[in-house]
Amino acid sequence: MQQFITGPRIDPVINKIRGCLFGGAAGDALGAEIEFWDLARIRKSFPDGLTSLPRHDGRRAHITDDTQMTLFTAEGLICAIVRAGDRGICAPEAVVHHALLRWLLTQSGKPRMQVSDVGLVNDVRLQIRRAPGNTCLSALAAAKKFGDPANNDSKGCGTIMRVSPCALIADSAGQAELLARDTSALTHGHTLGIEAAVAFARILFEVFNGAPLKRAIDKVRLSPPIMAALEAALNAPRDGRAETVESLGSGWVAEEALAIAIYAALAGRDFWHGLQIAVTHSGDSDSTGAIAGNLLGLLYPDQAQASRTQLECSDLIARIARDLAFARRDSTEFAAEFGDQYPGW
Repeated sequence: MQQFITGPRIDPVINKIRGCLFGGAAGDALGAEIEFWDLARIRKSFPDGLTSLPRHDGRRAHITDDTQMTLFTAEGLICAIVRAGDRGICAPEAVVHHALLRWLLTQSGKPRMQVSDVGLVNDVRLQIRRAPGNTCLSALAAAKKFGDPANNDSKGCGTIMRVSPCALIADSAGQAELLARDTSALTHGHTLGIEAAVAFARILFEVFNGAPLKRAIDKVRLSPPIMAALEAALNAPRDGRAETVESLGSGWVAEEALAIAIYAALAGRDFWHGLQIAVTHSGDSDSTGAIAGNLLGLLYPDQAQASRTQLECSDLIARIARDLAFARRDSTEFAAEFGDQYPGW
């Protein structure tokens, strides 16, 4: 992977990708223990705030299904690049669907289609059931054909908490939005859930490519409810208080999770302060932490990667980040070197 090293410095592309993925995992781990807790309990248990990654399910820095699904989404997108190179044509959502069905296997689910046994699905650490969302489980288990959208009306935050790889691998804003739209629809059928994922992918794409956060937000042009969620985040007092976060919602549905993540990035003084804001509320703390962490990781990539020695599965996150960067840079060379690890279907 010498193409990602320039003297002693890491190439900025791989640095940002690592920052985004490690940031998301750190936010996930920071909020995992306090998901479902009310604010009073959080403050009583952590009077000084969440100043370090807590233990959850007996492990410190324990990731949840949010990080799992993000990694499998990234794996699917890499496989899609390999397929496009091999076949000259590809429906990325179908290949990502296959990857998500491999994730379903790790959660004791039973896909209706034949599913390959290569890649992340073989890592025993990912074969742990990590409180997966019922909507994702049921939609994937019901699918009869790769690429078919979910037949439900859910707008849960499961659409948005795994969308970051769509922004990281896209070569245009339009492609980032299309990938987000098509892959989020695999599990969630509500327009607002899908649009929240599209909005976040567009914002991540713009920040990844150098735009300041406010300018990135200005690029979003979607339905009034999504624009209202973004406006609420922009207009909320930048005090970072939990009460301000809770005025934006609880994060269980996608547009609220979007608003909280954007607010945390706007109000946070740095990476860790932003994460603390994102998780400290009476709601879906691990998901809002994961989503905000993806964005904060792009804004503060070096700070985000400081958590890698503590995080569970950090080697997997680093490998997927490396391979995303390599695949987007030179798909032909990547397929020649790693195509057997990322079969294009």
